[in-house]
Amino acid sequence: MKKIGWTITGIGAILALGALLYPLNVIDKTLCIYLLLGGAGLMFAGSMFRAFSLLKR
Repeated sequence: MKKIGWTITGIGAILALGALLYPLNVIDKTLCIYLLLGGAGLMFAGSMFRAFSLLKR
C-alpha cells in the first residue's frame, strides 16, 4: 500500500512539474492549470494512501 501511495505521489509530482512548460510557450494556460491541479490532487491522494497504510497496521 505504501508503494502505491509513493507511485501516485510521484506521478502527481511529474504532472505538476509538467506545468513548467507554460513559461516556455510549449503548452497553453488551460493545460497548465489542469496539470497543476491534477498533479496536486494526485499528490494529495498519494499522501492519503500512505497515511491510511500507516493507520491500517
